[in-house]
Amino acid sequence: MSLISESLSWPDSSSHSTLGAIRPGERHNYVAFFLTMACNLHCSYCINLHDGGSRKNMLKRQMTADEWILAANRLELRADLPLTLQGGEPTLSNSFVRLVNEAKPELRCDLMTNLTFDVDSFIANVPVWRFLRDAPYAPIRVSYHPGQNDIDELVGNYFRLVEAGFRVGIYGILHPDEEIRRHILETQERCLKLGVDFRTKEFLGEWNGTLYGEFKYPGAVLGKPFRSCRCRTSELIVDPAGWVYKCHADLFQGRDPFAHILDPDLDADAIDEFRACSFYGDCNPCDIKVKTNRFQQFGHTTVDVLDIEGERE
Repeated sequence: MSLISESLSWPDSSSHSTLGAIRPGERHNYVAFFLTMACNLHCSYCINLHDGGSRKNMLKRQMTADEWILAANRLELRADLPLTLQGGEPTLSNSFVRLVNEAKPELRCDLMTNLTFDVDSFIANVPVWRFLRDAPYAPIRVSYHPGQNDIDELVGNYFRLVEAGFRVGIYGILHPDEEIRRHILETQERCLKLGVDFRTKEFLGEWNGTLYGEFKYPGAVLGKPFRSCRCRTSELIVDPAGWVYKCHADLFQGRDPFAHILDPDLDADAIDEFRACSFYGDCNPCDIKVKTNRFQQFGHTTVDVLDIEGERE
């Protein structure tokens, strides 16, 4: 596993004045700033730690709030394509409050969170309008993890945020463990009766020797030996240091990025390039899963893969 390639360097601040716009096209489905990989929960099935990965790619140097704001202001996003702030737990980032307040006003955001933050402080310091847009799901999406965060506390915080004007949804993973799965479904039923938007997501990855999830490319997840291929993403994913990756597996495993978000030469066309990969078989389930797109239409996959080694024509 390689760290940041010697061919890439942190953009010099003198280039910031020449930064052009990044305009994702229609095929681009997601734009994500991973503000931090720090998290105050410790879920054994965390998708960020798929296949024994770690947060080892998070370098000592991190983007400052000024740099995040500069990066966000490069984005020219369609009304149906928000900037998603995530991690880790993104509200743990020292840049979070400044970013949501100081980025250009036309930029709309989504937030992926475990909702364990100080709700009073959030309501006082985060503008509601930043997280309001027309979408079939809530812009603030809360992950419920039994044994890690408390559902009664989440429901209380949910209603406080809703009363403040935010749109919020809670999500639970349908874990293959029967006890956890039953608890999630019972919790969903209880929440829906209270008027809480509680939805479920399927479990992805291996559990007790079984691989769970519907994946477009056979052998892409937990497949060994690794094979070569070419792939491209439909997403712009940026790590806490500002590096841009072609897939979540590279991000979480600490493999080479292909650009930096403050690189003046980075544009939407660069995301569309098919790039060589030697790690087919170590794909992150999120990238290969057959799922719904931003319009909730089923059949989308994050990554397109070509020229898989050993695959018949």
